[in-house]
Amino acid sequence: MADFKEEGGTGTGLLGYTLRLAMAVVVTGIFIVLLLDRDHAATEAHEPQIRDVTPASSASGTTRRSVESNAAGSDIVLRAGTHGHFLVDAQVNGETLRFLVDTGASSIFLTPQDAAKLGWTPNRLTFSERYDTAGGEIRAAPVKLRSLRIGQMELYDLPASVGEQPGSISLLGMTFLKRLESYQVRGDTLVLTW
Repeated sequence: MADFKEEGGTGTGLLGYTLRLAMAVVVTGIFIVLLLDRDHAATEAHEPQIRDVTPASSASGTTRRSVESNAAGSDIVLRAGTHGHFLVDAQVNGETLRFLVDTGASSIFLTPQDAAKLGWTPNRLTFSERYDTAGGEIRAAPVKLRSLRIGQMELYDLPASVGEQPGSISLLGMTFLKRLESYQVRGDTLVLTW
């Protein structure tokens, strides 16, 4: 995401058209996210929670979304959900948060709702970052995550951003993925190696 510095109000002509087009993209994006959330909520009751698969429990034949750790504890395998995205529950500073792993996002991005669970309310944040996204310019506040744990993997002191506007899901972007030894998509699985 690149910093976006141009500011301006609504207008006519090309700028006005661009702003209306950007608003249409945002509204369409929100509609799609709401549909995905509805689909996720409908299927979540039938899917197991994301968990570590140990030799004793791997015989259960879990075929839906799951996290698997190998015996050495250096790989985690995420299985795509019904909508094709890689969702994972992670322990952040001791709180469980749901994330979408997004290679297109430059950073770890928290929704304001998830940030509040970690004690970062809007009045405690300084929204000094600006990102240019497909949905338009957004403001965010820089924060640092003490720890982020998925299965047996735990990373410390991760820079992240908290969005100013409400969102549907937090993102694990490239600042997370670059801390790993590697990551690879294989069909409907994402392998994280640390």
